[in-house]
Amino acid sequence: MTDEQELPAFPIRAYQLIPDPNQPTVVALAIETDQGHSLFLASREILEDLGKDLLERAAKMPARKP
Repeated sequence: MTDEQELPAFPIRAYQLIPDPNQPTVVALAIETDQGHSLFLASREILEDLGKDLLERAAKMPARKP
């Protein structure tokens, strides 16, 4: 059994997808916050799922004001 804990959440300021010519099956996803950078490796399948999930979630949010 594990204890539940609250994780800190920081607004994303920027992101970048960084391909690795030596590993064409993964891409690095760099996310920048006020607290610094985090780097994650993702496969094509993960990127496709993440993209779909982000679009679905964005569609449920109120539209931006012009």
